Amino acid sequence: RCDDSIRTCKNGRNRKLQMMTFAEIAPAMIRGSAPTVASTSRSKQQVWQGSVATTELAIRGRSPTPTSSIALAGTAAASIAAAAAVSSRGRAATRARRAKVAARAELKETKAALKEPEAAPRREGMDLMTLAKEAGVNLEVKPWEFLSSIAQDAARGWFVKRAEDRGIPWSESVQSFEDRQAELDRNYSELCDTSIEYPDYYLQPFHGYESGNLEWRAAHELEAATQSMCLGYYSGPSWQDSQEMYRGAARATIAEMWNSSRGAGPEDTSVQPPRTLLDIGCSGGFSTEEMAKTFPGVSATGLDLSPHYLSVAKLTYPQFHFLHGMAENTGLPSGSFDVVTFNFILHELPLAVSLAAFREAHRLLAPGGIVAVLDIDPRRLLELPPLRRWAFQVTEPWCKDGEYYSLNFKKALEEIGFDSVKTTSNDPVNAVVVARKSK
Repeated sequence: RCDDSIRTCKNGRNRKLQMMTFAEIAPAMIRGSAPTVASTSRSKQQVWQGSVATTELAIRGRSPTPTSSIALAGTAAASIAAAAAVSSRGRAATRARRAKVAARAELKETKAALKEPEAAPRREGMDLMTLAKEAGVNLEVKPWEFLSSIAQDAARGWFVKRAEDRGIPWSESVQSFEDRQAELDRNYSELCDTSIEYPDYYLQPFHGYESGNLEWRAAHELEAATQSMCLGYYSGPSWQDSQEMYRGAARATIAEMWNSSRGAGPEDTSVQPPRTLLDIGCSGGFSTEEMAKTFPGVSATGLDLSPHYLSVAKLTYPQFHFLHGMAENTGLPSGSFDVVTFNFILHELPLAVSLAAFREAHRLLAPGGIVAVLDIDPRRLLELPPLRRWAFQVTEPWCKDGEYYSLNFKKALEEIGFDSVKTTSNDPVNAVVVARKSK
């Protein structure tokens, strides 16, 4: 079946699909099936020595491994063959149709979101799984632990190399944190709340790390990984400019919400700014700094469940206060914050925990306070090529139907007691959601 699919691909009109990067081939390398990719006589060879090279390769289906071990490889090959069957004329028609729809649509989109020329407007009123079914997209993926260690290292290596090729000093950044491990250990001792029992949902191999967010390797790579998040957002700008584009768009939306909740325009500087801000799921403190830029002078606190990440946060941003705790049960006083933010955390939580975190945010906010969410827009995943979408989902255990994909922000926030809920396309990948706690 693999042979037939690849032969169709190689003989098809879309010859660029003959070659794939290693990251695109990774889905085929489930445990025990690495020889399927590596042992080939007529296909181009992938040379792998320590870090991923950017050479191209094609798959051959023959392998001595059991049929069950190449099931995912067959699925990947079938997807490639199906993609190859779509004619150039059909793709051009699709792009033209999207352009017409985008031109007619009255969507709330930031300037950063409109930088993507092929970004399709979000279709409101239809749940993600219905959209996926219409598009013939399968959003279920095999978990990270089903990949062989070779495939895991290869996939991780590809992301590192891509970041360094785009100017992000990944290796230097990691080394700098490794050299300051003694300081990180002291921060860990000061910040770690040993009474916390980590919930099962958190003990997952997030982002390709065996211990997820609870290991030093992940903490050492946190800065570089965060800087590389936006590499696929725009074509042209440097990673620094891309960071400012999408982070700045979110800050502007949040600031506008604060002003409008007080009956003022977005440019009105007479509005009393918020005094306190809580950044839930602050990771290494990067989002805390970005949120604090929104309201200069605000007293900002970052909260996270990883003491390893918090140790990096305190080392990097000593001007802020950091706490070890759970999003759904912070233990902080009611009504003690004017702004509560969630940056790229909800897609890492089960649906029930996300809803509990919203209830906790409502409790923590003073009357008239605002909540803001910046996170992946699941509908954007439908626009990604299947294997690129897989590369994201395979390291995110809660990005699936019934969990993050089933989270209806507007409905959830309104049922809890928020009003003025507003969803905006922040950039080509993410959405920002803001709401106010009724006075």
